[in-house]
Amino acid sequence: MELVKGQFSKEQAWQWYNSQPWIRGFGSYPSNCVNATAIWQNYGHKEVFEQIDYEFELARKTGFNAVRTILKFEVWLYEHDTFMQNLEEYFCIADKYGLKIMLVLGNDCTVAKSRWKPVVLGEQKIDWGYHSGLKGGQHAGDYNEAGYQLIDEPEYEQKFYQMVAELAEKYGNDKRLQIWDVWNEIGNSNRKNLSLEVMKNTFKILREKHVSQPLTADAWNFNRELSDYERTALELSDVITFHYYGDLIRMVEILDKLKRDYGRPVICNEWLNRIEKNDVEVMFPLFFYDRIGCYNWGLVQGYSQTFEPHGGHFKWQESEPTLDLSRWMHDLYRYNGYAYIPKEIEIIKRICKVANERDKNLL
Repeated sequence: MELVKGQFSKEQAWQWYNSQPWIRGFGSYPSNCVNATAIWQNYGHKEVFEQIDYEFELARKTGFNAVRTILKFEVWLYEHDTFMQNLEEYFCIADKYGLKIMLVLGNDCTVAKSRWKPVVLGEQKIDWGYHSGLKGGQHAGDYNEAGYQLIDEPEYEQKFYQMVAELAEKYGNDKRLQIWDVWNEIGNSNRKNLSLEVMKNTFKILREKHVSQPLTADAWNFNRELSDYERTALELSDVITFHYYGDLIRMVEILDKLKRDYGRPVICNEWLNRIEKNDVEVMFPLFFYDRIGCYNWGLVQGYSQTFEPHGGHFKWQESEPTLDLSRWMHDLYRYNGYAYIPKEIEIIKRICKVANERDKNLL
């Protein structure tokens, strides 16, 4: 695979990766936010960011040193100035607690156009009892049409590029930002290659702005051969990121293949699904021992209800009766700050202590 202009060489990628302490973090919405709109909008800002401060302190006490967050283009579009102020405040709070940021720009986890509704700022609707807090959402598993997003429209696509350029200019050399996650789960929600050109253009803009941090885009569907659009995402990446929520044996196979195929640092930036045996006590030691960066999904149980199963799990249980839907899918802590499974937190803390000793020259 030939490098594209501005891409890190394999040697540069490893030089960057080996200069970082072992990356271990989380991705989620604050527990009082059902979606990304609720994080970045002006409405409810004080309460949301007080919760972010609390959760970031909790993450640091747990042993984490990184956080992955998904932006919301529509909030940048409709509330530009307060969006930028809120993002800077988010960076400051993360820095206060020693958390480096992985910033997610594009996102193919969306809903079918027949179910899509324009973003409305203000109080966000919550559907209780549903993963992501949205009945009939991207995880419902009950539709086959392609997902939709506003930037599918040409005029908004151009606005999206303006957002990318602005963020690159502001944060492209900011040490608080560790990695640019150019696109979340390209092709998901039955979108296939609908976002492919926008993703490629986003990579191009960031590199033309000479950002100093590595770029990546995630592969995610390992129940089959990787799609062409996922392979393109990996081929454009400086460091390799992927999502996997299945069992240990398949995780080992995926890690081995990604390492051999790409020869670059590998980071699992979404994991933890107790329902399918993707557990802390199995995966976290593996990531540490092999020095694989990792971000589990979910810190504190909250409005987005990612402790609930995907809607599709209820259908899968008919053919996979071993699925234990009584267990939380994601998240480590309850609303009240107590651990869902105390043993998990003990494992994370003990391993992070060892990691700090191993990487003390990098801290």
